[in-house]
Amino acid sequence: MPFTSRIGILGAGRAGTALARAAATVGIPMNIASSRSPSQMKYHLAQYAPQATAVPAEEIGADVQLVVLMVPQDDLDEVDPESVNGLTLIDATNRWEEMPLPDWLENGQAAGLSSSEVIAQHFGGSRVVKALNHISHWDLDSDSSSRQGQQRALAVASDHRPDATLTARLVRTLGFAPVILRGLAEGRLMEPEGEIFNQVLSAAQLRALLHDR
Repeated sequence: MPFTSRIGILGAGRAGTALARAAATVGIPMNIASSRSPSQMKYHLAQYAPQATAVPAEEIGADVQLVVLMVPQDDLDEVDPESVNGLTLIDATNRWEEMPLPDWLENGQAAGLSSSEVIAQHFGGSRVVKALNHISHWDLDSDSSSRQGQQRALAVASDHRPDATLTARLVRTLGFAPVILRGLAEGRLMEPEGEIFNQVLSAAQLRALLHDR
């Protein structure tokens, strides 16, 4: 069944607007929010994501059941966890180079957790899924017919199976082949130093890689 529900996108940078364009090509409506007000985003979205509806960040969870977190990890303290309470929260964030992190995220990873496990603790009112982070924004925004033809695999990791399944539906509708991992801890495979980060794999190849670990 195709995913047709409205989604929320937190972050209007290159990744967030790429997802908005990809969603628009397959008929998925979306709200988008950033640290700027909707009026401040007007001209930016007109150029980069004209079919997205700008909303205030505190209202990103209104009228959606799924929000994609696409802000830089060093800006996560600007996101109010209450704005996504009760929702499926797709963690599509990555840490780049020596990016400074919020103390809670730095400490959680130092204790041995994957970044998404720490984010799940911080956003405790949401059900966190790791997805859409191990593909570049330009590949995410590629021609929709090309995406469908290639059927590139994208991993989905969560400790909440229904939310993983919901996210897999979104991934498939966007034109990719979803592969659900065993749990959120396996999300570290999708991080920049992980084995599948930015790798172009079919679903069969990704499953074989996971089986051989």
